[in-house]
Amino acid sequence: MIEKISGLTGAGAVNDIKKRHGVGVGYDGETSVDGLAVSSFAREMAKISFELSKIPDVREDRVKDLKRRVEEGTYAPNLEALAGRLIWAGINKIED
Repeated sequence: MIEKISGLTGAGAVNDIKKRHGVGVGYDGETSVDGLAVSSFAREMAKISFELSKIPDVREDRVKDLKRRVEEGTYAPNLEALAGRLIWAGINKIED
């Protein structure tokens, strides 16, 4: 049924849409205008991603400090805070 409506099917319909949006049709000799538009949000996300990639996965200074404190027997974690986090993770089903 839709193929009976003129102008909605085939390359003609696509070409009309391309013309309206300033995009070249291609092989018929028209000038083609291609481009890429990147939103400011996408640019900001790319910057953030780049900056985050600079941060190491393991903070060696913290690991060394904790190892030293455990070996010396001076490491005393906050057990109430740890229990709270474990309960929160269990409720929210976080496995990290």
